[in-house]
Amino acid sequence: MGRFIRQMRPSCDVMLQYVRAVLFVWIVEIAMLLLFLSSLLISIVACAALLGVGRQLGAFTKPRNDAVAVQCSHVGSPLRVGGIAVILGLVVATGFFGITKSSTIAPLLLLSLLPVFLTGLAEDLGQRVSPCARIVAAAFSAMLAVALFGVWLPRSDIPVVDQAMSFPLVAIILTVTFSTGFCHAVNLVDGMNGLAASVVTTSALGFAAVATLAAQSELASLSLLLAAVTIGFLLFNWPVARLFLGDAGAYGLGHMLVWLTLLLAWNASEVAIPALALIIFWPLADVVHTIMRRFAVQASIVQPDRMHLHQKVRRALDILWFGYNGRRCSNPLTTLVLLPFIATPVITGVLLWDKPGAAWFALGVFSSIFAAAHPLTTKHAKLQRRVQSRRFEAVAVARATSSSLSSIAQGSALVGQIRADHPPVR
Repeated sequence: MGRFIRQMRPSCDVMLQYVRAVLFVWIVEIAMLLLFLSSLLISIVACAALLGVGRQLGAFTKPRNDAVAVQCSHVGSPLRVGGIAVILGLVVATGFFGITKSSTIAPLLLLSLLPVFLTGLAEDLGQRVSPCARIVAAAFSAMLAVALFGVWLPRSDIPVVDQAMSFPLVAIILTVTFSTGFCHAVNLVDGMNGLAASVVTTSALGFAAVATLAAQSELASLSLLLAAVTIGFLLFNWPVARLFLGDAGAYGLGHMLVWLTLLLAWNASEVAIPALALIIFWPLADVVHTIMRRFAVQASIVQPDRMHLHQKVRRALDILWFGYNGRRCSNPLTTLVLLPFIATPVITGVLLWDKPGAAWFALGVFSSIFAAAHPLTTKHAKLQRRVQSRRFEAVAVARATSSSLSSIAQGSALVGQIRADHPPVR
C-alpha cells in the first residue's frame, strides 16, 4: 500500500499543479471581467453626471455654431464635452483598481495626455483653437510620452526602414509624427454618432487580445479598461447623441490608443508591427486617404470637408432611403453599416499578431478595399440620384398630362415644383 502511494504521489503533484494553474487562470479572468464591468459603470456614472450639470457647463461655453460647419452630419446641439467623462472615468478606474500602484504605465500615460486633452477641451468650450494648434499640442503630448517612458517605435518589420530606425533620433521623429497624426485621425473619424467610440472600442479590445497572447497582462488590463469606459460613453452617443466626444475626447482617446500600440510593440518583440496597424486600421486609412486626396486637389490638409468615407455613406443612405431631412436616421445607421468594415481588420490583426508577412499582405488588401470604397460609394449615390431625378420628372409629366396643361411653361413650372419638393441631399 505504501509503495502504491509513493508511486501515485508524482501524479497527484502534477494534478495539483494543474488544478492550481486552472484556478489561477479563472481568478485572473474573473478579475478582468470585474475590472471591465466596474470601469463601464464608472464611465456611465461620469457621463450621466456630466449631463446633469450640462446647464452649468453652458455658462463656461462660448457659442460654436457647429450646425453650420461644413462637416456637420448631426442633429441638435449635444454637449461636446463627453471627453471629460471618458478621461475622468479612466482616471478614476485606474486609481480605484490599483493599476497605478503596480506600475507607472497608467499614470505616466495619463500625464502625457494632458497637453492635447486641455487644448482640445479649450476648443470644445468655444475658445476657437486652430487645427494647427491642436496638432502642435498632440506633438507635444507625444514628445512628453517619449520622455516619460523612454519608448519609441522600435521597428517597422521592413528591413530597409528598420536600418534607418536603428538611429534613435530617426525613430523618435517617426514616433512623434505617427502619434500626432493618429490623434488627428481619431478626431477625423468622429463624424457620426458612435463612430469614433466604436473604432476606439474595437481597437482597444484587439489590443487586449494581442497583449494577452504576448503575456503583457498590464497592457491587456489597461486596454480592457479603455474599452470599458468608451462603451460607457457610447451608450450616451448612439443612436441618439446626448454627448459628443469633442476634440478633448477624440484627441485624448487617440493618444491613449496610439501609445498602447507603441508600448506593446516596445515590450513584446514577437508582435508584428503590421498586425498592430491592422488593429488601428480605420483611423490610419482615413487620415492617409484624406492627406493624399487633399494634396491631389491642392487643398489644406487641416481644414475640414465632407469627403470622408463615413460622410459619403451617410449621404448615400439619404439618397437611397431617408431623403433631404434624414440625418436623424442615416447618421446612426452609418455607424452600423461601417462597423463590420471597422471590426474585420481588427480581428485579422489579432489572428496574425505574430506573422508580419501575412499581416503586411492583409494590410495591403484592406487598404485597397478602403481606397476603392470611396469612388464606388460616390458613383452609386450619383447613379441613384439620377434615377430619382428621372422618376420625379416622369411624375411631373404625368401630372401635367392628367391636368390637361396646354402650355410648355406650365409643365416646366410643375417640373420645377417637383424638384423643389425633392431637393438634392447635402
